[in-house]
Amino acid sequence: MPRCDHEEADTRIVVHLKDALDKGCTNCLVRTVDTDVVAILIGKYHSLTSQHQMAAIWVAFGTGKNFMYLDINAICHALGKDRSTALPMFHSFTGCDTTSAFFGKGKKSAWEAWNAYVEVTEAFNNFMNHPYMTVTVNCKQFQLLERFTVIIYNKTSNLDSVNEARRELFSQKNRPMEKIPPTQEALLQHTLRAVYQAGIWATSDQCEQKPPTQGALDGL
Repeated sequence: MPRCDHEEADTRIVVHLKDALDKGCTNCLVRTVDTDVVAILIGKYHSLTSQHQMAAIWVAFGTGKNFMYLDINAICHALGKDRSTALPMFHSFTGCDTTSAFFGKGKKSAWEAWNAYVEVTEAFNNFMNHPYMTVTVNCKQFQLLERFTVIIYNKTSNLDSVNEARRELFSQKNRPMEKIPPTQEALLQHTLRAVYQAGIWATSDQCEQKPPTQGALDGL
């Protein structure tokens, strides 16, 4: 296997999995207790199996009473290609090992918001297909994420702006500060971190990832 510069064991797993498939393996089992690894494998499933159509990928997940086998093939077929590919960015944006979750909003709330606002899938996939892309408050991808964030906090809202949603929820529904969306500027910073993490996952099948330097990140 070529030299690998990955800093995360989570992504290095994909390099080893791809190497195994390239060498003729068809049944692969990954052992992990980390949800991030599951999200990465789902996101990379269609890319990996496009060249290895007979591949069967399983995950032995959890410990003790929570141990289970996850059939990645079945999960990805149920989700469809767009959602499978988008899942790592969704996971990064809504909270993972290296990014924060929205206060009081777990994966269930985020998943329900995704079901209610499927348009955000376009943004998730853009970030996965173009790792480390530049993000501003005026770009379409951020605007889709902003609307998605509003829906996480209020599924019946017609607002696109988190700042307007904050004002409405605080003044009209008497929500405490910790139960309203972040400001637009705070959401942008959160998005930048989520995009960086998703970029690392998006390139997890490459032996040399070469993520942006700090200087390049400062210019985003």
